[in-house]
Amino acid sequence: MSPPRCLLIDDEHNFRTFLGEALEDVGYAVRHAATARAGLAAAREAPFDIILLDQNLPDGSGLELISELRLLPTNPTVIVVTAYGELDQAVQSIKTGAYHYLSKPFGFPELLEVMRGAAVSRGAPQPGEIDGLSALVGQDPQLLEIKRLVVRIARAPVQTVLVLGESGTGKELAAQAIHQLSARAPHRLVAVNCAALSDSLLMDELFGHERGAFTDARSRKPGVFELADRGTLFLDEISEMGPRAQAALLRVLEERRVRRVGGTEEIAVDVRIIAASNRDLEAEIAAVRFRADLYYRLNVVRLVMPPLRERRSDIPILASLFSNQTSARYPQHARSISTEAMARLLAHSWPGNVRELRNTIERAYLVSDGPTIGVHDLPRSVIDGRNALPPDAPTPITTLALEPRRDAADAGPTFQEIKREYVDRFERAFLEAALARAEGNITRAAEEAGVLRQVFQRMLLRHGLSADHYRR
Repeated sequence: MSPPRCLLIDDEHNFRTFLGEALEDVGYAVRHAATARAGLAAAREAPFDIILLDQNLPDGSGLELISELRLLPTNPTVIVVTAYGELDQAVQSIKTGAYHYLSKPFGFPELLEVMRGAAVSRGAPQPGEIDGLSALVGQDPQLLEIKRLVVRIARAPVQTVLVLGESGTGKELAAQAIHQLSARAPHRLVAVNCAALSDSLLMDELFGHERGAFTDARSRKPGVFELADRGTLFLDEISEMGPRAQAALLRVLEERRVRRVGGTEEIAVDVRIIAASNRDLEAEIAAVRFRADLYYRLNVVRLVMPPLRERRSDIPILASLFSNQTSARYPQHARSISTEAMARLLAHSWPGNVRELRNTIERAYLVSDGPTIGVHDLPRSVIDGRNALPPDAPTPITTLALEPRRDAADAGPTFQEIKREYVDRFERAFLEAALARAEGNITRAAEEAGVLRQVFQRMLLRHGLSADHYRR
């Protein structure tokens, strides 16, 4: 299947170059155009699945181009991207026929999510990396780094990966993403929960058995190593594996061969092993419950999944996602989340991490009688602050905008309005800090922030900030 085709129409050369390379890295075939005229010519010359269109072009408005692009035989999906993010322009672009509207600067994962949705809506092919990373939802810097590492690990020829983290942080999702983004994706991903089986049953599950190997062995059974050949084997809760299975696994890692229980034949296997644990394996080694040599064999490449309490800026994003997913499963109208309820969600420490948040939102959705999930719909542990973060815990930027509106004619802000305010507060604080460090030097501030100078200036303009105030 050929890769999805994307046309990027934007007059900023660096933006086109960087974004184009990033999209090519995740599986898109990208072509560039710097003007409306060149973009329309390219779209007429070759079919495209998605067109990323800048609103302000040297030879005209991108909005005027949308209607012409929509008349093309391939009917490409148009996503407007611009540094001039005005609501009326966004509404106008949607009315004209755009699929979505993104205001610069936007996160690359956010763009990928929009493009994935566009591909689904038109039945177009999707790059494997978008599918693979889509389950890892969030914009927190720690999670973005995890996604970057997942892609690098997936492409690397490493045979063993260790994924650590508390329960509910998404270790299995990371394993699935690594498999889906790798050359092993056409083959099986087989998962085994090591804590669910005794040592003897786990040995049978891993290596299989020959007929007659034991009383109930009436036929030959291949183990999961054979089933996952040329694919990936995910060993969850590896710390719960008994000593006999640990020794057998170490041998397989060293020799890349397995022998069925009761068998004499050595079977070569080509398997990437991803092992996961919610325990401190080094502490388990010190307690003589886990083999040090097996740990060092597994710990070639390591991912550590951050707990939700350390990426609280993702709580509104995840809560909205889980609410939408729940509404799709039940014949009830969609529910927004009240400002007060969101404040309680942000204050909770989430010992069960993302899994606990998902269950909390689903429960609240089902017990709520109205269109809004309120504080009274949340579990008692969240309402009374039983697992609240300590008072001296760092306050995430997302909690700064939780003061509810008290307009008599308005029941309160929508979730999207709250989210927009969070982003605006964070962006302004980000700009002020960058200017302060650079003592008002816009060029240096933009470089240190990793943002193009033109984009940085437009961000300052949008927030009404002046660099002069920070010059010494």
